[in-house]
Amino acid sequence: MKKIYLTLLVVLAFITLKASPDIYKPELVSPANNATGIAVNTLLDWNAVTGELGLYYEINLSKDADFTNPAVFTTDLTSYQTSELLFGQHYFWRVRGIDNSGMSDWSEVRDFTTFSTVTVRRPNDEANNVMPNVTIQWQEVKGVAFFDYQLDTTANFNSTMMSIHSVAGNSASETKASSLLFGQKYYLRMRARHAVDTSDWSPSRSFTVTNEIKLSSPANGSTGLSPDVTFAWTKIDGLLKYVIYLSTDPAMSEYEVYSVVATDKVNSIKSDTLMFGTTYYWQLYAIHAADTLISEIRNFTTIDKVTLLNPANNATNVELQPVLKWTTMTGIITFQVELASNANFTKSKIYNVDDGGANEFEIPIHVLDSATVYYWRVRAISSCDTSSFSDTFSFRCAALGMNDATQLSNGIKVYPSPASNKISIQIKNTYIGKGTIEIYDLLGNKRMVSTATFNNGFVKDFYVGNLSNGIYMMSVIFDGKKTAAKLIIQH
Repeated sequence: MKKIYLTLLVVLAFITLKASPDIYKPELVSPANNATGIAVNTLLDWNAVTGELGLYYEINLSKDADFTNPAVFTTDLTSYQTSELLFGQHYFWRVRGIDNSGMSDWSEVRDFTTFSTVTVRRPNDEANNVMPNVTIQWQEVKGVAFFDYQLDTTANFNSTMMSIHSVAGNSASETKASSLLFGQKYYLRMRARHAVDTSDWSPSRSFTVTNEIKLSSPANGSTGLSPDVTFAWTKIDGLLKYVIYLSTDPAMSEYEVYSVVATDKVNSIKSDTLMFGTTYYWQLYAIHAADTLISEIRNFTTIDKVTLLNPANNATNVELQPVLKWTTMTGIITFQVELASNANFTKSKIYNVDDGGANEFEIPIHVLDSATVYYWRVRAISSCDTSSFSDTFSFRCAALGMNDATQLSNGIKVYPSPASNKISIQIKNTYIGKGTIEIYDLLGNKRMVSTATFNNGFVKDFYVGNLSNGIYMMSVIFDGKKTAAKLIIQH
């Protein structure tokens, strides 16, 4: 009786599990047949089939085409997310549908091969001048718990310098090494791993870390530099700081130190105010946790004295209120202008120009006399030093006769000369609008202030009042500019 009962159970099981003519076999979608380089968490996907209540799918995943010992999964969805497949493994898979009435035939059998190793993209093989915090990039793959990269100074990865580093998987595809030795050639390879398996190492590639600091300024041997020198260089990534050593000794036996924290934007540093007319030597150190890169030694010389520009040396017919000009210089607190009527500068006048960025000075009105030779020179004063005086320039002011039209170098003409009570004014400008006319006697007393309307830089029949005979200075102010001319009155 027991034997008959067991026989009936086997028959019933066979009837239950036989293929149902009402369920079509599933059509596989992806991965494509014979696909390679597949992720180790690939999604197995197929088209839905129609069945009765309780329809689900059975998936077989095997290392051989005969499905000798397959992994079996079930799901009521039309896809199955695998995980932690073996790296570089050839897999076969198939799917069938099952419901309360039976099961479909197996789908076609497809195969795929998972990726066997990581594909490294950066740095390029045999790359040179790589930063000491080199960026390592690889092809993104899914289903990996960690990516390991190995660095060594030998191609066999067996030296005492060999190191291995891990990057959490997820969707990582980039990392940075750090504190690599300057000028050192490195070999790099990568692998992937998860809890079940570890991939092969990728083919190794090599790269060489930079061994050069490119200095930008000041140029080697440069001269005439302002005392607030800026040191500049081409930035190196992956550093802790830059240090500049500055000395007046070519052997750098004594020096000043300037240090700056390395950031993405730092590639320069300004010195403290330096001495005038001095030759300096400088060297840059690029420093990270494991190594230091040292530049060449360069030299430069700071400016010794100011260079005068205008009026040119030995100039004549200079206006009585000229603007003295010299070359621009930075790092200066005061420019000191010295003016005298003799080359020895006895009884000279000294004017301080306290705007360190200025490069000109207008001599006050009524200081100069016509037909006199004047001498002038300038020196610069910084926070720690005073320069030598510039070369001495001389100039002669305009000497206007009674019958000369008053036409000065700044482009203003007053006529007739001498005048009675009306004059015409022509400026070297096409200005249209109001201007202010001020007239002073030779003692500096203001004798008249009035306005005039300029038409293309011209004023006709301007009334100068009842001035007594003599020589006067007239200032013309227009459009924010000021110019001056001599006015001669004779009734």
